[in-house]
Amino acid sequence: MRKERILPWLVELSRVNAASLAEGRPGDLPNLIYELRQWLDLEPDEPLNAEVRALEKKPARLQALVDRVAELLGAVADRKRFHADYSSGSVILDAGKLGSEGGRALSYRDANLEDAVVRVALDDLYEDVDAALRIQRCAEPDCSRVFLAERKNQKYCSHRCANKTASRAYRRTHGRERAERERARYERRVRERTASNVKVARRPRARGGALTGD
Repeated sequence: MRKERILPWLVELSRVNAASLAEGRPGDLPNLIYELRQWLDLEPDEPLNAEVRALEKKPARLQALVDRVAELLGAVADRKRFHADYSSGSVILDAGKLGSEGGRALSYRDANLEDAVVRVALDDLYEDVDAALRIQRCAEPDCSRVFLAERKNQKYCSHRCANKTASRAYRRTHGRERAERERARYERRVRERTASNVKVARRPRARGGALTGD
């Protein structure tokens, strides 16, 4: 897998719903497993290949891998500490130190596929720190998804989330003005409706000539 494709792919992987993927189009799950094998750079005779092949029949096992990647990328997006223990050691990432001196604090040996996924993901984050620092969490409270920002100051994962936040802020700061406009519009409709229902009586006409006094 090309270097520039790796972190975007990891972000996509972190959002996968394995059960939905297994029930979706026939090629979706095999394609994801193929990309996983490419990303891990597995040789044909490596023992982990058997675990990778088994994922197609065990989507719950795939979801466990996805959840671990999501946990790791969530720590990066929030600039927090990630720590994972396994049978042969542990792995630690202090995402708050990414790109600075002393940011690397890793110790690991592969025990199974899940351990290998976490290890390779960590290596990729360190290999491309500039891209890793663009992993953000969407600032829209109703979203909060992890995404790979296209620029450093990007706070939202999409235009939809940016517009939603802007609309909420506008309603909060202009609420009184909007209420006054709505009230004025309502009063105008009431006046117009009332005026249209008023009937003006016509004066009776005199019969047989002009009216005379006594």
